[in-house]
Amino acid sequence: MKQQKTSLFVVIDPTAVHQIALVKALLIAKLGDCDIHAFLCVHKEMEEADDYASRKDFKHKILEQAAAWLETLMEPCKLAGVSYTTEVVWNSDWVERLMRSIEKSACGLVIKSSYHHARARRFFSKTSDYYLMHHCVRPILFTHQEQEWTSDRILACLDLESGDLHHARLNEAILRSARAFAEIAGMDLFLACAWVSSINREHLALKSHQREVGAEQLGELFDLAAERIFVRQGNVVETLQAICEESDPAIVVIGSIARSGISGKLIGNTAEKLLDSVAADLLIVN
Repeated sequence: MKQQKTSLFVVIDPTAVHQIALVKALLIAKLGDCDIHAFLCVHKEMEEADDYASRKDFKHKILEQAAAWLETLMEPCKLAGVSYTTEVVWNSDWVERLMRSIEKSACGLVIKSSYHHARARRFFSKTSDYYLMHHCVRPILFTHQEQEWTSDRILACLDLESGDLHHARLNEAILRSARAFAEIAGMDLFLACAWVSSINREHLALKSHQREVGAEQLGELFDLAAERIFVRQGNVVETLQAICEESDPAIVVIGSIARSGISGKLIGNTAEKLLDSVAADLLIVN
């Protein structure tokens, strides 16, 4: 039986001239023989209707123009022989409408452009990136640059300190996604583990019973060369930032666990902070 192609769900930015998410999606599609689904949400107030007699006519015209514009954006896909579908919708809350479309889709990866935000804005307001990071049911790739990746490295960041079953499963999902992406893109997989107090061994099937867990032990556990593993103690965000600068990955893969309450808004999690501080594209796994 022929295996079904992976579908890439691309979020089109109606305000941007250059669709960097679509550029990356096309690159991935050609490397991994994937389909593309391009999503575009538009909305305008009736005050902008000008000569249109009714809101229905105005809405119809805007959607018609948006669909035509989106079709021109998809021309490179057509020329490259990449199959694609498009979806143009009307909604004032584009993030909520986007989430519904993602949930209904059978996509394997969501791709969205992202831009560095000031720390205050990211922490004190729920940007679309923040919301998607915490609620998207699929892995999501936030891309900063439209050009092809200049590095052949992908860095998977694991939390080996928390030790609970939820984090253990999240680590498995991170590694699974990183390996799959590395295979598709022809990248070398590297691993980063930053910890503050100690590495929790509870859900790690380590062969050695040495007190300290190092690169050699993790290499045996994850079937990876020790020189490709960074195990360092320190502030998690600062340590991962330093590892990213040192290893220069094209993509960083990290998990995100939803938080609620004031502490979640003020502190944020590691994935949110890395999104605004590293040059690499960020693949978020929930």
